Amino acid sequence: MGVNFCNKFIKLYNGHLLPSVGLGTYQLVGDGVREAVDKAIWLGYRHIDTAHSYNNESEIGEIIKARIESGSVKREDIFLTTKVPDVLHAPSDVLEGVEESRAKLKTKYLDLVLIHHPWTLRNESKADIMHTNSKGEFIHFNLQKTWRSLETCVKEGTVKSIGLSNFTIGQIQNILDGCSIMPANLQLECHAYLQQRSLYNFCEARGITLTAYSPIGAPGRPERHRFSDQSVLLDDPALDSIARAHGKTKAQILLGWLIQKGFCVVPKSKSEKRLAENLDIFNFDLSKSELAQFKALDRGTRYFKFKNMTGHPEFNPTEDF
Repeated sequence: MGVNFCNKFIKLYNGHLLPSVGLGTYQLVGDGVREAVDKAIWLGYRHIDTAHSYNNESEIGEIIKARIESGSVKREDIFLTTKVPDVLHAPSDVLEGVEESRAKLKTKYLDLVLIHHPWTLRNESKADIMHTNSKGEFIHFNLQKTWRSLETCVKEGTVKSIGLSNFTIGQIQNILDGCSIMPANLQLECHAYLQQRSLYNFCEARGITLTAYSPIGAPGRPERHRFSDQSVLLDDPALDSIARAHGKTKAQILLGWLIQKGFCVVPKSKSEKRLAENLDIFNFDLSKSELAQFKALDRGTRYFKFKNMTGHPEFNPTEDF
């Protein structure tokens, strides 16, 4: 086991414990995700974040199964998060998708299942529920129905906690208005350049925990998500003095700031060095003046704009999500 074993948790409203640092696996596939997950578990990661649409659940399941069989971890030590894709919002599709994720991840239960986005796309192929909607056909769908299917999974014991991802305040409220089981977590893009104060305050007041994706500014994001108005967060000179003061890298400072605010973070890396560094963030606290410097960095820079959803009835780029 690595020296920086993650033993800091966020308690969900239902009592389950969410490890504060997880491994993000977006864009990691094949041997790349196998190696990253294996290294991460060895180093002390106990939270793996994936999604139906990442096409890597099978590989993640293989590594976790092997680690369990070797005796290095127990299933109850690992927190598995996955997400329902945009083409599987219909109630029967949700249930099928959860079952497929469980089978691929080789687990009797999933710790946290999120609705990946609120933007429903028509499922063109019932024969293959992993089908990618090549036409991108937008449809309006009442996500309360999607949510009720996830509630069924919780009641049946196949899922422990359920939540949302990339939802606006209004969309979260829609779920709250019709739910019998509350969302336990909201995953959203959040970093020093996009501090999401409105969503933070809304969720904190309702006992919904927050997970930040792209916590260091998504330096490895695909070209389709790169635009000329996006400054590079890791290049911001304001981070230099703070990092030096604590003997940390700028990435560690960015992660530590979010942890100090009560977020879970899911940075992605394949490098053993960076994987270890991303866990080594629990031995410092930012001062009041440093927190004020961070607050001044907020400029509303979003790295994942989802411009391909322009025109969808549930997509409004002027709202926080």
